[in-house]
Amino acid sequence: MRKKLLGMILASFLFLSCSLSPEQEAFSRSFTLPDLSLRNATYVLDRGNEPPLFVIADEIDLYDQTHKAIIRGLHFSQKDEEGNLILTGHAEYAEVDTEYYDAELSGSVTLEKYPEQLLIEAEALSWLGQDETLVSKGENPVTLHYENDKSVRGTGMTATLATFTVTFSTVLEGVISQ
Repeated sequence: MRKKLLGMILASFLFLSCSLSPEQEAFSRSFTLPDLSLRNATYVLDRGNEPPLFVIADEIDLYDQTHKAIIRGLHFSQKDEEGNLILTGHAEYAEVDTEYYDAELSGSVTLEKYPEQLLIEAEALSWLGQDETLVSKGENPVTLHYENDKSVRGTGMTATLATFTVTFSTVLEGVISQ
């Protein structure tokens, strides 16, 4: 009986000595694991009111509580009802709001819109899902290629894809024509 009691006392000391410090507790509570992690994944986003968006990614981490998806090595495409390509793109990293479909894209971002032959290249862009609009970040330059051989480079770009409207706050190189 004494050995059993001594064993219980030693075990309780062991558990007490292994408790986390206040700093470690705060860190462990701030670290959130994804609800779902996908590697080398293909994901289809179908909102019903437009053709589905096909996403191929090296990694997708989904967080249900915060409505976020973290995507690394992102390639995406969209086809119309007849199977014609209407949109393709790439980004090294994306943070997506899965509730409103807004996204922050970064790292060699490209987006090509067909049949308009519009190619947008930037280091970082924001996608506003409700407005179907791309917005450049800060003073980071964006290059717009259009009509096969024309290009414009500037900052403060806003591109509304639904209406095919593109504006720059500052044009660094090239000319925009209508």
